[in-house]
Amino acid sequence: MPMVFLVMAGALGVSSFACGMIPLSATYSKRYLDVLNALSTGLLLGTALGVIIPEGIEILVEYYRDSEALSFHIAIDLILGFLLMMTVEHLVAGSSHAHSHGSGLPFTNGTTQLEFDAELGELDSDQSGRSSDHERDSRRNSESSRGQQTTAQVIAAAKRKAVPFTFGLILHGLADGCALGVSAIEEISSESGAHNLSVIVFLALLFHKAPTSVAFAVSLLNTNLPRAECKKYLAIFAASTPVGAIATYFLLSFLGVANNTDLAGSALLISGGTFLYVATVLQPVSHQSETQDLKPKIRLVLVVAGTLTPLILASLIGHGH
Repeated sequence: MPMVFLVMAGALGVSSFACGMIPLSATYSKRYLDVLNALSTGLLLGTALGVIIPEGIEILVEYYRDSEALSFHIAIDLILGFLLMMTVEHLVAGSSHAHSHGSGLPFTNGTTQLEFDAELGELDSDQSGRSSDHERDSRRNSESSRGQQTTAQVIAAAKRKAVPFTFGLILHGLADGCALGVSAIEEISSESGAHNLSVIVFLALLFHKAPTSVAFAVSLLNTNLPRAECKKYLAIFAASTPVGAIATYFLLSFLGVANNTDLAGSALLISGGTFLYVATVLQPVSHQSETQDLKPKIRLVLVVAGTLTPLILASLIGHGH
């Protein structure tokens, strides 16, 4: 297993945990998060359309040559990746909706629906209002029933809210790791053996997971979960991407994908399909919240810049073809 791949996988986990610790330990700028969100949307879109999908198509073209099955394989692989993420989203949507009413962030789909543009703006007042209400209710309860609800019961109720969207984000973190693992395997199967593709995928995931981790941590706080427990949930989420990357690498190596260009190309296209779903459905390019600090034109520029960045990087460092 390449050392560079291990370093990148570990860096994704460490950076996710570090970003998630920001709302748990310090104040943060909502505008800064808006910028990261816009850039990450563009980076995911650009990485899928400008790097991963073209790379996968090029591999399949070399394998199938003039075969009539080429178009079908390209289409089915992209659709499979897209449907994979849609299935993950809907598998946890029901339970997340049932437990998300007390949350200030809409992790209602269980994955990274980063509509925290508006919710982060309302979070401070919302949390303070809930805190004061909670304190008043606690005082009333203590006066009338001498604390019927124990601390353990409060934590248990908070965990029931936190588990659904945590599970959903863990699944998505595993999918992110799969993308990195697939890119590393493709480099082995290529003649050049360069690390260019995985580096571009790594950078896209790095920017993508920063706002996701912050939004996740804020959502955990809003369930009234103790900060120590929030850190545990955050650590599990942060570990999901490195685990997904390493597991995918071992699985594809065991299946001999590195020596099978057909499977390597299909794996890349499926990965590209998952990126497309996240970039266009979970993080809509045209989404603009009313309370978002960024102006629509500025957000558009950031999304466009993020979209072009992977293509520019690929042109500068090349793919070794």
